[in-house]
Amino acid sequence: MRHGTPGRRALLAAGDALAAVAAFVAVVWFRRLVPVPFTEGVLPEGKVSLEPWPWLAVVALSVLVAQAFAGTWSEPLATLRERGGLLVASVLSALLLVVGFFALSRALPRTVAILFVPVSWALQVLFRSAVERFLPPGSREVLVLGDGEDARRAAAALEAGEVPGHRLLAWEKDVAEAIAGGGEALPVRGATDVILASGSPREREAFAALVERSAASGFELWLLPGLADVVSSHVATRSLGDLPLTPVEARGASLPAFALRRVVDLVVGVPLALLAVLPVGVASLLVVVETPGPAFIRQRRVGRGGREFDIWKIRTMRHDAERESGPVLATPGDERVTRVGRFLRRSRLDELPQLVQVLSGAMSLVGPRPERPELVARYVAEEPLYRLRHLVKPGLTGLAQVMGAYATKPDVKLRYDLGYLFHWSPVLDLFVLARTVTTVLRVSGV
Repeated sequence: MRHGTPGRRALLAAGDALAAVAAFVAVVWFRRLVPVPFTEGVLPEGKVSLEPWPWLAVVALSVLVAQAFAGTWSEPLATLRERGGLLVASVLSALLLVVGFFALSRALPRTVAILFVPVSWALQVLFRSAVERFLPPGSREVLVLGDGEDARRAAAALEAGEVPGHRLLAWEKDVAEAIAGGGEALPVRGATDVILASGSPREREAFAALVERSAASGFELWLLPGLADVVSSHVATRSLGDLPLTPVEARGASLPAFALRRVVDLVVGVPLALLAVLPVGVASLLVVVETPGPAFIRQRRVGRGGREFDIWKIRTMRHDAERESGPVLATPGDERVTRVGRFLRRSRLDELPQLVQVLSGAMSLVGPRPERPELVARYVAEEPLYRLRHLVKPGLTGLAQVMGAYATKPDVKLRYDLGYLFHWSPVLDLFVLARTVTTVLRVSGV
């Protein structure tokens, strides 16, 4: 589990960088002054430069990357000593140093790289010890939820003090009862970490509430995975005692994800909107010529946070298509769809006006497709996890649209949408955008 505040982690990162630079300088000066057995003598002064830029900067960057990869900033020193985390990070930083120097056309002597490992490790241990002595990290309050054997073992490990820096706040067997009451923006029972035992996600209403409240209030949500969870998700690289632990992170709803997607929305969306002017104009003209009624329709949809907003679409059905049926999804062979509308739906050109909502910030290029309020209310009543889609902005295109069929059932689309939410990455967005192009060219809508 993570440990310490962002400020504390920043302090540790800065100290690690300075310790690594000090270790590197000390090793280089040692080699310049003292001959080492099995070497040709002392190190020539021009062999390894100690200039701040770029050489010492490469040292600092290498150790920061290594420590981040080893995850040493989010664990207390006792845990790091137990698993050798700082030593692993020191070895990795030495390897990165060799690669960095090579990339800058400078060979790093083997003795410098080898000696750097123990010296850097020793200085970092001293620094971490001083930080923990003068700035104690405190203890994180952990709430364990679930009634299974894993939940019992997790609670016992915490109560016995087997997890440094964490203590058991409470063990609640009834998940729904534990999270009831209090505001949705408040941590559950004041916990800094909440551990959900394997099997508890079947209580879907409670699980959905936990994810929403974790995203709103910042407490960390963890899952004690069963065999099926381990097989279907990423490898567990954290532990509680000897139990595997995996984070439940709505990655797509994180601040970096929002910021990056917003940049992409503007960089890609602006030229795309300009290119769409001509096809949208031609399509709207054909719609008006074929059937009476407006070229565009405005529909109410549900966006991020459950807030409603309006989207624009090119009309693909008769003007009075929903007068008798009300809001319903289109089906294959739907008689309400016009001939021009059928082509527009198959090619997805009817969605292009929503680039206006993308540029305004109500939508994103990639995300779960927004649904109408009447349908959302029905889906949420049937499946509480459906509302987790609203942790992110809706998209012009989405994983469900490029992987499923146009008429894929809502419960199946939800699986894609939640997969996008919990496993978001810039590469996944790129994949969806690329697949959108092929999907459009296939002309396979309803």
